[in-house]
Order: sequence, then C-alpha cells, then structure tokens
Amino acid sequence: MIVSPQHYPVESPSFEWAVKLRQPVSIIVIGACAALLATTPLSWQGASLVGLALDSLGFVLVVVAAFGRIWSSLYISGYKEDRIVTEGPYAIVRNPLYVFSFLGALGLGLATRHIAVLAVVAAAFILYYPLVVLTEERNLQGKFGQAYGDYASRTPRFFPHRFQLVEPDVYPVRPRHARRSLQQIILFFWAYLILHLAAVFQQGGGSAHLPIF
Repeated sequence: MIVSPQHYPVESPSFEWAVKLRQPVSIIVIGACAALLATTPLSWQGASLVGLALDSLGFVLVVVAAFGRIWSSLYISGYKEDRIVTEGPYAIVRNPLYVFSFLGALGLGLATRHIAVLAVVAAAFILYYPLVVLTEERNLQGKFGQAYGDYASRTPRFFPHRFQLVEPDVYPVRPRHARRSLQQIILFFWAYLILHLAAVFQQGGGSAHLPIF
C-alpha cells in the first residue's frame, strides 16, 4: 500500500522518551546481564536432558529470529518513513521485527544457561519495548492518518490471528539497507555462539569440551 506522508492529529499516548532512551536502556540491560553472567552460577547443565532441550530451543529461536528479521527487513528496509508496508510479514502483524527480535533475545538468554539473564531480557522487552512501539505507531498514525488506522484495525500489533500472506510477484528491495540488515543478523549469530561457548566454558570450569548445539 502506497500512501503519501501527511500529518494528522492523534490522541493516543506518546512515549517519546522511550524512543530517545532506547540505546542507553539497551546498554544498561546488557550491563546487567554481563554482571549476572559473571557472578551467578549456571541454572542448568547442558549435558542433562532438560539442558539439551533448552539449548536446542535457544538455537531454534535464534534461527527463527534471524530468518524472520531478514524476511521483515526485505520489505521494510528503506521504506519505513516513506509508506505503510502491508506486504509479507507486515500482513500478519504490524511489528514483525520486534516479534522476531524478542524471539531472538529469548534464544540468546537461553544460550547463557542463566535463568536470571533470561528473566532480565524477557522483562526488558515486555515492559519497555511496547512503549517504543506505541510511540512509533502514534507517529505513523499522525503521518498517514486513516490509511494507517485501517491497517491497524485489521492487523494485530504482535500476536497474529491469521496467516494470510500478501506477497507481490515483484517487490523492490533497496540493496544498501538489505545489506545492513544481513550484517546485523551475522552479529546475532556471533552473539549466540559467544554466549553459548561461555556457558560451556563455565560449566567445565575452563576445560570443557565445546559442543555448540
């Protein structure tokens, strides 16, 4: 759907401070997780049945998040401020990048084998990022008016209630923006690998075998 940007009055709440503080809050969360990793013991052992199941779940979540973010980025990269994107994953939920990022964050939390880290990551996403999303949606409502309101009325924010894809035969992709998204995904996998190996190292007291999955 292509709609020219305009400005419309909106009455929904704004949390602009949440958008402005997104990077500092992320740094604080990362710092808190690092402190927990350094000062608390592992919550489960990778060699146990439960440990293997949780490790596998973490890896699956990271893979789903990575490919989901790539899928979403192909549609939104370079168009976020230009028009309402309603194709691909944006036909299922309004904020697929946040959904897949949340799944990936849970996967990274599981990779650490620290329940406290997993809890901090989950709480940060559940309590903070909805404020960011509300502000971004308010801005889109103000820019695109009724067109965005119609899109929001038929497409849920986070939890899909239908999987009716809208996929055009041809879709213009902006290579520079797509490349940046792919680079971010590579960092995502590196983060998983480092966190997982750190957990294996901690479990073995510094001399463990290094199974990755």
